[in-house]
Amino acid sequence: GRRARDLVRQILTFSRNELPSRVPVQLTEVIQETTRLLKVTLPPTVELQMQIDPATPAILADATQVEQALFNLCTNAIHAIGSERGTIRIELGNAWLDVRHAETLGLTPGHYATLTVRDSGSGIDPVTVQRIFEPFFTTKQVGQGTGLGLAISRELVELMGGRMWAESDGVGCGSRFFFTIEVPIAQLPPSRRGDFIG
Repeated sequence: GRRARDLVRQILTFSRNELPSRVPVQLTEVIQETTRLLKVTLPPTVELQMQIDPATPAILADATQVEQALFNLCTNAIHAIGSERGTIRIELGNAWLDVRHAETLGLTPGHYATLTVRDSGSGIDPVTVQRIFEPFFTTKQVGQGTGLGLAISRELVELMGGRMWAESDGVGCGSRFFFTIEVPIAQLPPSRRGDFIG
C-alpha cells in the first residue's frame, strides 16, 4: 500500500514537472528491493546477476523514483532477451568526474554513484539508440508496450539531477543502460573516489 501511494505521488511529480523530495538513500537497499520485485516475474531462462561496490556512498534522492527507474530498465532487459536464455546484470559503483567528462554529460564535476543495467538480449541498432528515450517510441508489437518506460526512467533520473544513456555494440550484441546519479551526501577522500566516467 505504501509503495502504491508513493508511485502515485511520483506520477503526479512527473506530470507536474516538480522537483522530487530528496533524502539520503543507500542504493544497495534500492537494488535489493527492486530485485525482490523482479524475481516474481523473472522468466526461468533469465539469470539475474549483481556486482555491487560496497564503498558506493549514499546519495540524495527519492528511493521510490530510483526503484521505479531501475525496475523499468530491468523489465526492458527482460523483453530484449525474450524467450531465449540470457542474463541481466546490475552493477553499482562510484566515479569521480573531472571537468571534461562532467561537461560532456551536462553535469558538474564531482563524485557520483553509477548504476548500470546490462543485458545479453538482441542489442540495439544505432538509429534506435538515438530514439530509444523518446516518449511513445517502441520496437515492441502493437499492444505489448506503451513506449513510456524508458522515457519515464530517464525523466526520473534527470529530476534527481543525474543522467541516463544507452549503449549497444549492435544487433545481436546486447545492450547497456547507464545511470549517473547525482550527489552523495558526503564526499569520499581522493583515495576512494573510484574510476573516471568517460
